Amino acid sequence: MYCVTIENRKVSNYESIFQILKLKVDSIFVIDYDAIRHRYLNLKLYSELSKFFELTIMNYPETENDLMDTIINGASTVVINNNLTYKRISSYLSFTQNIAMNYKYVDTCIYFSEMGGNMFLTDKEIMLPYILAYNYNNFPIKNSIQLQNFPYDLMQQ
Repeated sequence: MYCVTIENRKVSNYESIFQILKLKVDSIFVIDYDAIRHRYLNLKLYSELSKFFELTIMNYPETENDLMDTIINGASTVVINNNLTYKRISSYLSFTQNIAMNYKYVDTCIYFSEMGGNMFLTDKEIMLPYILAYNYNNFPIKNSIQLQNFPYDLMQQ
């Protein structure tokens, strides 16, 4: 699955949506730097991209409204950060099961899994039950989707 980055309110690693269409893929992994760094969700751009692709969006929503807005504007799956409170994780999962958690901090990932969360974004083997992993490393992981051109700076977080 190809990663498409959004920065400064536009797709930054491809010249246009047309160039992404040339990849001849049905789904893409969207990384919204504006949302991650500045809490600005590019909802209009999600909506545009969703006309052509199934979207998994990594924007680390901080509120329930952010999560719902992301889904309403085209996301099939939303990647959340692992620094959320247990209450927020539980609230998110009450809205939708189409959430993947960044697999780093064990305590929140365990809670996410216990509450029914079963998808992760990872670069290593997952030691919890799961049905799908978005894999940004070349290490083979069972039941994973390999992400192409995942940004190096996000691997370090």
